[in-house]
Amino acid sequence: MTFKKMNRGWRGESHRHSLSARGIKNAHNPTERIMLKAPLQSQSTTNRIQMAIIVPSTEFDKTITKKEFDKRVKETRKFLSDTFGGDTSINAKGGYTESGRLISEDVVMVETYANPKEYKKNKEKVEEFIKKKQKEWEQFSIGYQFENDFHMYPKVN
Repeated sequence: MTFKKMNRGWRGESHRHSLSARGIKNAHNPTERIMLKAPLQSQSTTNRIQMAIIVPSTEFDKTITKKEFDKRVKETRKFLSDTFGGDTSINAKGGYTESGRLISEDVVMVETYANPKEYKKNKEKVEEFIKKKQKEWEQFSIGYQFENDFHMYPKVN
């Protein structure tokens, strides 16, 4: 990992890596490398692949009941936990524009992490789940994240 000098920072100071104050290599020189390790890294499992399915609280443009919404979230959490060993749910507001007006809805982002081997083994399963829920939840498209990129299935023009 190479760090580049950044010309912005607190009160106009150049950006400094927080470890440089402790005598660890300064990040100002792009030719220097800093190898950072996570706490307890040698004693931990690392799952590098991040993905999340965004669970909507609507069917097309109509809000569903809280009971039905909770059921969707629970199904998604169970699927990702069974497939990859765990999940994290984040309550959020989603929105889009239709005919020039902003439509907002409650959503839950159900996130999981996987190692590359688990991900490759289960990729088709995830694809089938997204396709199935797009139809079952009566959505024009389902939003999901993969490695911090946002995707919509099916494609929206």
